[in-house]
Amino acid sequence: MKRFALLLLIFVLGVSSSFSGFAVDNKIIEGSDGFSPQDIELGDDAFHGHGMLPYTEWWYFDAMFSNGYSAQMSVRIISAFGKGFVFQRLDLYKDGVLITHDSTSYQMKEIFASSKVPLVQIHGNTILTGSRDNITGNFLYNVSFNFPGSSAVLRFVGCTKGWKGQHQSGDWWAVVLPRATVTGTITIDNTTMNVEGTGYHDHNWDVSARTCLHFGWFWGKFNTLEYTATWSAVLSTRATVQPIMVVNKKNAGYITIPSETIWFSAKDAHLDHFVFVPHFFNIETMTDKVFLVVNMEVISVDHERFMGFMNYWRYHVKCSGIFMVDGHAETVDGVFIAEYIRFR
Repeated sequence: MKRFALLLLIFVLGVSSSFSGFAVDNKIIEGSDGFSPQDIELGDDAFHGHGMLPYTEWWYFDAMFSNGYSAQMSVRIISAFGKGFVFQRLDLYKDGVLITHDSTSYQMKEIFASSKVPLVQIHGNTILTGSRDNITGNFLYNVSFNFPGSSAVLRFVGCTKGWKGQHQSGDWWAVVLPRATVTGTITIDNTTMNVEGTGYHDHNWDVSARTCLHFGWFWGKFNTLEYTATWSAVLSTRATVQPIMVVNKKNAGYITIPSETIWFSAKDAHLDHFVFVPHFFNIETMTDKVFLVVNMEVISVDHERFMGFMNYWRYHVKCSGIFMVDGHAETVDGVFIAEYIRFR
């Protein structure tokens, strides 16, 4: 079934272009015209789909725990003409090193995904559900990923305002929880431990072949005591990049950083699976409200190949630097998850 699902994904990414337009503008669009975040509601994180049209979308969660463990969880739906597959995945790390990787696939008829609220169930078992705290207005999420060799049962309590935006290629990126407190349990080889830490959640939909015509992208985030920066560097070609950054303040709003004020660099390339990939990143910005200089040193890399041609690297990066908002400066100092994906 996994081989057939792989063929379906290739079909979705290829055929869906006929419905959304195959032409791509490779020019970098500067400023807010390139990516303009806007407020989200809880329903934005529900299932979108396209009925009989080909589509793929996914929900992504990660968490860094105080005991040195970290987790990445996702649910991905791939469908065409009313038929498709759902994949759930759980990766657990210790000090950035992959300890367990588990994934399963199901046919669409075996799952329920609400189009009204964030809710995904498989065989009646709830994988993820989201709600809003009526007092604080913060988003609350419960996720439960269970496999024979590992599990993660976690509660995410948002402490930042979510946002969404549409890329030039037409796909949507909703950062529902730029930052959240996380509590719960993880299980590895029948050993269960209580965990607490900081988490993140986003949701992508309307992903089509136009997205794959990019060279790839980098993505990451980092926190200080009060601030969170979510960033991306979309590579239209190997040499052209559109940097994106949104800054959140805990229990407050967010600021969009214009692309032309962001400086991003990737250095110290190492050969990894026949590709030179960077192991050091730097991102800087200076606007009337935000000044930021952060270095990101890679401490571990986890590689995976999708569809035989897409290379994906998940990084754990040590971030250090200065983060100043409206004259208030804080230090960036911690380990966070980042990624690099190449389509060619």
